[in-house]
Amino acid sequence: MIAASRYGTRTLLCPCHKPVLSFKTPALRPPRRVITRVQNAASVGTASEASTPSNGGGAVWTDSPEPVRLPGKDPSPGQLPIPDSPLLPPAGILAKAVEMGAAKATLPPMKCFIMAVMGGIFIAFGGALAVSVGPNCPELAASNPGLVKILSGFIGLPFGLLLVLVCGAELFTGNVCLLATAVFNGRATVKQLVQNWSISYVGNMIGASIIIALMCGGAVFPYQPAGLLKMAMPKVSLTFKQAFLRGILANWFVCLATWMAIGANSLISKIAGIYLTISSFVAIGLEHSVANMFIIPLAMTVGADISASTYLLKNLLPVTLGNIVGGAIGVAAFYSYVYGTLGQKAQAA
Repeated sequence: MIAASRYGTRTLLCPCHKPVLSFKTPALRPPRRVITRVQNAASVGTASEASTPSNGGGAVWTDSPEPVRLPGKDPSPGQLPIPDSPLLPPAGILAKAVEMGAAKATLPPMKCFIMAVMGGIFIAFGGALAVSVGPNCPELAASNPGLVKILSGFIGLPFGLLLVLVCGAELFTGNVCLLATAVFNGRATVKQLVQNWSISYVGNMIGASIIIALMCGGAVFPYQPAGLLKMAMPKVSLTFKQAFLRGILANWFVCLATWMAIGANSLISKIAGIYLTISSFVAIGLEHSVANMFIIPLAMTVGADISASTYLLKNLLPVTLGNIVGGAIGVAAFYSYVYGTLGQKAQAA
C-alpha cells in the first residue's frame, strides 16, 4: 500500500494506484516551487515537471504547488511564480511578456508574415463591425453623443484584438511593446526588433487590404456611406502633431490591454481587460495605425475624397510613430525599469 497526501487528506492506495481508504490528517504545507524559465510563452501552467518528495517510508507525498513569494521583493523576470489566480502580479506579467517577446524575435520571417496577415484580417473584422454600428446611429448621436461613443468603442475593435490575442496572430502595435520589452531585458536584439516590426507592419496592411477587397467586392458597404465617411474624414483632418500625440495615447491603451491579457489565465479575464481598455481609447477618439489601415482605405474605396498622400502623410505616418512611442516607452520601458533588468542596469550605472 502507498500513502499519498493532498492538503491534509491521507489516501491509502493499492498497488494499482486506486484509492481504497481516505482519512484526515494535519494539513501539510505544499512545497514552494519557482519556474526559472517559461518554456512555452503562449501559456504558463503548473510545474508538472516538479518532483514529488518521498517521506522515506515508502509512501509518496503528492502536493500541488503554491505561488512563490520571494522574501522582500517581487519575482524578477528570471523567476516567474506559478499562476493559480485569474491574474499574474505585475512582475510575473513582465516575465511572461519578456518570454513572449523573445519567442516573437526568433520567428521565421515567413511564419511571422503569415501571422501578421492574419493579425490585419482580425483587426479589419473588428473595424468592419465598428463602422457598421456606431457611425450609423445619427438620431442617437444627436440626442446622446456620449452613449454613441461608448457604443462605438465597445462594439468593434475590442473584438479584433481579442481575436489576435486568443486565436494567435502578429499585430504590429502589440509587437512594439513585446519586442521592446525583450530588447530592454536582454532577450532580443535591435535587429530582431526591426525585422519583426517591419514584417508585422506590412503583413497587417496586406491583411486589412484583403478584407477591404472582399467586402467591397461583396457590396457590404454602399457607395459613400455617411457613417463611414463621418468616421474616416476627421482622421485625415488632424495636424501631424495631433495625429502623433493621439497615436501615443492609443497604443498606450492597446499595450496595456495586451499586458493585462498576458497576465490573465482565463478567457473571461482576458475579455474584461481587452474590452474595458480598447473601448476606452476608441470612445476617447485616439488613433491606431492598424485600425486605420482598414478604416481609411475602405472609405477611399467607397468614394471618400481622400488622396493616398493625404492618408499616408497626415495619418498613417504620424500615427505609426506615435504608436511606437506609446508602446515602447509608455509600457515596455516603464515596466522593464521597475521590475526588469533595465532598472537594474540603470541602478548599477
